[in-house]
Amino acid sequence: MILGFAVVGEGSSKVQISPSLKVVNSPGTKPGTWVLCERVDVHGFRRLKNLNKFFHSLKLKIPPSNSTLRRPDVEVCFHRNASRAIGMCPQGEWEKVDKGVSWVRAMSPYAHKFLDIRMVGSSSETLELSLEEGFFLYRVIFLILGVVMLSIASSLSKSLVFYYSSAMAIGIILVILVVLFQGMKLLPTGRKSSLAIFIYSSLVGLGTFLLRYLPGLLHSILMEMGISEDMYYPLAIFLLAFIAFAGAWMGFWAVRSFVLTEDGSVDISTSHFVAWSIRVLAVVLIIQSSLDPLLAAEALICGIIVSSILRRIIRWRFLRRMYKKLFKLARNINRESLVPDLLPFGGSRDKYKVERPEGSKFLSPLAKQFNLASCNSMKGSSRTSRHQLSDSDVYPSTFHTTPERREFSKDSWEKFTREATQKAVKELVSSPDFSKWAAANAERITVTPNSTTSTSRQQRHKWFLWS
Repeated sequence: MILGFAVVGEGSSKVQISPSLKVVNSPGTKPGTWVLCERVDVHGFRRLKNLNKFFHSLKLKIPPSNSTLRRPDVEVCFHRNASRAIGMCPQGEWEKVDKGVSWVRAMSPYAHKFLDIRMVGSSSETLELSLEEGFFLYRVIFLILGVVMLSIASSLSKSLVFYYSSAMAIGIILVILVVLFQGMKLLPTGRKSSLAIFIYSSLVGLGTFLLRYLPGLLHSILMEMGISEDMYYPLAIFLLAFIAFAGAWMGFWAVRSFVLTEDGSVDISTSHFVAWSIRVLAVVLIIQSSLDPLLAAEALICGIIVSSILRRIIRWRFLRRMYKKLFKLARNINRESLVPDLLPFGGSRDKYKVERPEGSKFLSPLAKQFNLASCNSMKGSSRTSRHQLSDSDVYPSTFHTTPERREFSKDSWEKFTREATQKAVKELVSSPDFSKWAAANAERITVTPNSTTSTSRQQRHKWFLWS
């Protein structure tokens, strides 16, 4: 006999079970032994119609019997194999329901599972099976935290603030744990349980343990050392400050020794390892956000997509801010360049009228008057530019709307950049000042690898970067 148990709404549901089907040679029993069995078919919600149950879970519970009579041995098997006969679960999958203790199991609200129940003996007893649905807030936090960690993993792995803060926090925690462990060994009553308390404080949580146990521990140590209670609080404050400084120094030393390179930047291999560690932790958090493996995998895929979009949005906003700043800077420079240079020769007071170029939309004011004072008394001299550009040094603007404006293709832009760089480097090397500087700083000059080698290496390791 199979009892249908469909989940139709929130809250709890209950069903009375009285095993009546006789099964012989059930796995785990003696040959020829008859047992009374029953199967409960538990149907969950449909996924697409009940996505709001993503953070929920279903809890099956068999409470202890209130009867004073001796209850026969009850065993249960919770599985999802519909082709398995009733009462024929393997021996290792049967769980004994202890007397006086409730049997509780959690399952996904979208799952379809079976609960086989068997009783050893000729008499049957009625059992009550309840199903409770619950919402868990920590699963929401896991999902949000996982997506955020996926988005900022690359940035955190390159941030010195992250390394220093996390290393200092871990150092403080380690120093506190070591002090607690050594303090427990000093107490006469704490020698046997010091290791257990150390493991408990590491796993359960340091905050609650410190708030409840540390004051009593310090008070006991001070009393054994013969220090009065008046000095308890000052010594406790100084001790906590010393522990904090010691842990912070330990974290600072660890970062300086193992994370940073000689020039003060983050080591690239360490950055990659930390970035992938954060991503793995984020993946685990997203998977743990739901009991349903299918929806958890879909949430992971969506989280990866959302994190990629967030990274692009953050970068785009950063680029927009940089573009606006550069735009304002270029506009200010352009305004200043339109003001004529002061005449080396000329009258005592000259008026200059500055107007924007014809067809230019870059400057908003139409005209502006400037009174420039000359510092030369010679007359009849003409104004000449201090620097005459050759035709090869004149480049049509790619930023302003000028008649000579043209668009560079990718190849032509790379060619132009390479030629301009080579020309500038040649001019720099040919100058006598650079020769003097190079001779004085020869030990500081290094040659980087070829661009082809670095490019091929970057392509080989590109899948490690994921940023």
